[in-house]
Amino acid sequence: MNSVSWRTHLADVDWPMLEHAYGDASDVPGWIEGLAGAETVEESLHELWAAVLHQGTLYDSTAPAMASIASLLGARQTADAESTAWLLLMFADAVRACEHVEVDDAETAALVRSGRDSLIGIAALVRPLIADDGPEAAAAALLQAAARTADSAALDALAARASARPTGQVEQACVAALTTLGVDVSAALADGDPGLVMAATLARIAAGSTETTDLDALVAGWELAVEVAPRIAFGVGNLPEWLSTVNPEASADVLAALPTPDEATIAGLVDVVIGSRSNAPAAVRRLLALAALPEARPEAMMTALRQCPPTPEVCDLLVALAERVTTGGTSAIGSSTFDVDARADSAFALLRAGDGRWARPMAQALLTNPAARGLMVATSASGRSALGHALVREHAPSATMLIAGIRQALRQEPPVDPSRDGAGHLIELLASWPAEATAGALPEVRELLTVAPKQAADALATWGDTTSIDRVREATVTGDATVLLALARLTKDPDDFRRVLDADLEHKESAVLAHWADRADPRFLDWCRSLVGTNAATSDYQRDDQLTSLRILAAFDSGEAATGWPVLRSIIDAGRGPIEEAIGLALDWRAQQWLPPEAHTDFEALLADLVVTDRKNYNGPLVKTSTAAAIALLDLGLTLPGTPARIVKVVACAVTDRWARELGLRLTERLAGAPETVRRAVAKKLRSLVDRDERFDSSGDIAVEDERTLARLRPLLQDLEAE
Repeated sequence: MNSVSWRTHLADVDWPMLEHAYGDASDVPGWIEGLAGAETVEESLHELWAAVLHQGTLYDSTAPAMASIASLLGARQTADAESTAWLLLMFADAVRACEHVEVDDAETAALVRSGRDSLIGIAALVRPLIADDGPEAAAAALLQAAARTADSAALDALAARASARPTGQVEQACVAALTTLGVDVSAALADGDPGLVMAATLARIAAGSTETTDLDALVAGWELAVEVAPRIAFGVGNLPEWLSTVNPEASADVLAALPTPDEATIAGLVDVVIGSRSNAPAAVRRLLALAALPEARPEAMMTALRQCPPTPEVCDLLVALAERVTTGGTSAIGSSTFDVDARADSAFALLRAGDGRWARPMAQALLTNPAARGLMVATSASGRSALGHALVREHAPSATMLIAGIRQALRQEPPVDPSRDGAGHLIELLASWPAEATAGALPEVRELLTVAPKQAADALATWGDTTSIDRVREATVTGDATVLLALARLTKDPDDFRRVLDADLEHKESAVLAHWADRADPRFLDWCRSLVGTNAATSDYQRDDQLTSLRILAAFDSGEAATGWPVLRSIIDAGRGPIEEAIGLALDWRAQQWLPPEAHTDFEALLADLVVTDRKNYNGPLVKTSTAAAIALLDLGLTLPGTPARIVKVVACAVTDRWARELGLRLTERLAGAPETVRRAVAKKLRSLVDRDERFDSSGDIAVEDERTLARLRPLLQDLEAE
């Protein structure tokens, strides 16, 4: 194939009629042509990756673009063959990933089919490269397997190269491809070449093998497998992680059998725990055994165990390991560093597990770590949050030792980098506890009025510390609305409250709405009306403020409900942001007969429409919206609209969505009294989710939240399945 052929291939596509992540695909031909130039190849690869295969998404331009790229690569005309081949492998991996996701719309299904069909042609276009050397030749071999076709020309090319000697990366990739395609490779392995034998073994395991001979061979040849795995499979960052992804059952057995596991192996065991319900127990047992070893690194093992289901054994070891830690450290994300302490991470996991022993390691971290004032705590496998903020979100209870630790942390010198100072979050945590429990911390909080005036003033106001009025008044010199509001809350002076409205209230509106004393103050009510306006706000936080203002106005004068109904209706209809609160407010007004009769009918029709018609944003359907509307209809004693299939979709989407799961469980509970056809359809779908090996996704620790969801879902499912 020559350069004319690939240019002809490129010209045969009507690119302006296709789309990618950023619009029409008329710019794709230029990027593909740029792959042929040494000065343009790097930028072109980046543009193609970002637009045509954006985050693994398939567009109608993706398959034809990849076919044109394969034509160019197969003609040996690209200026960076390795990276171009990598792009094609990433496309094949994206197609495979999409095929494993349940798709319920015809357009997406068609894109996945198009991607799958195109791989056959792509494999043929790059096949000549198998005779070459280098990563692109190995990639060409792997693309034959990705095409899933036992084409005779492909098999002949793979077999010929697999038999070549001496062996290397390309020969290993060819053996792996043949094995994946179900071809007998005994001839290529006749001389017992270790690399080829391991390539075949890994390919069988990747295809699902749990044969003892394969697993034993992998354990025995682990060091060789570490070298071979990236050559025979795309995207192998490290062997344990890859193994846990492609074959959790084999991974649990193999990783448990390794005599001296390293941190990558421990991480692989964690991957099994969070990725496979059935194989998690074996992986957890191995992690517990490793954590109990005297030579175990407490920090590494606590990081692993906190992602396991919080059984008594796991919690006991988290407590024991925390006792062995005496210092903190630092961690980094990109160019940013932050202070950490494994004891705090362990304590946070214990808190989430409901284990009362959490307070001791948390207090020890606060009392003995010289950087306690700026600690960040692990809230998920990859996310951290300021310690005080995380504990507030978990509604952590107070304890005398904790308050002592926080007081000491607040007395520490602040970090050199102000952005690493967590004093304000620690004050917020203190403010979340009763004044009588935190009375001893008043001196530290008052002293921080100059450093963290907003948090300190708010805490003093929350505690009703009138003895601090003069100091808070001094802090109002900056004109900050939060400090002004704190002063007004302490003095109860109407003039102090009105001064708040003269300050910059952007992002402070909700606090003013929550704490304004005189709900009949005309100026306050006028301000509330200004927040409501005449249309739904664009941002979610502004919609929250609109709802609060509408509630305040209607409580003052029920006639304000009818006036505010158009705005409330538009918030509900859009489905964005605080949809539960919006529907809840409408239900309240309906119950109190504050809306005209026609609004009642309109509201019910709107709820029905929300159930059967998805509201969407740039990420797709707004799952919460349909679910919240369905719950509201059932609470009103009305029948759910739509087919059983639609109701199943609403329930399943909510239960499997990390942000809508609570609503999904509430809707499931209410469906126990639904018609039999609906109950059976929903039960069948939920049973498949409960019985599958894959865990529910989560916003925190996957295995922990999945176990909790199952514990709540199983009794609800039994009610649905009951005759």
